[in-house]
Amino acid sequence: MIRRARVAALFGIALAASVASGCSQMPFHDDSYKTEIPAVLEAADLGITDAWAGVSLSGFTETLSIGGTVQLPPNESTEATPEFVRDVIGVALNGRSMSMSYLDLAFRDAEDESVDVASALTSLGATPGYDGTSITMDEARKIAEESGR
Repeated sequence: MIRRARVAALFGIALAASVASGCSQMPFHDDSYKTEIPAVLEAADLGITDAWAGVSLSGFTETLSIGGTVQLPPNESTEATPEFVRDVIGVALNGRSMSMSYLDLAFRDAEDESVDVASALTSLGATPGYDGTSITMDEARKIAEESGR
């Protein structure tokens, strides 16, 4: 009986260690995007302030998230235009080799309301995920190539 308990305990420890080490580690990559992407977005005259960039990990899939505050005209809807989204993606990815699988856009207006990008992404030929803000990196690269930025 004691032997079974020891085997179970050792198995549990080994399983916990492998899960903890495998699921908590972000793959290694250059993290210069954290400062470079926000700087180029703010400098690109797109009306973006407080820009940021980060990477999240879900299982083994990395997502590059970029966002910031967008200056929208007063009394306008909080829906991004396809041109704005195309230019944001073009500026953010221009000259960068990104190993992430997805790109997520998370912009807010001056009143801290979410800016809808789903219809703009769709009109640019992408298929946004269930959240309406993320697309595959392949779709993002195609949009970036078409942006001319």
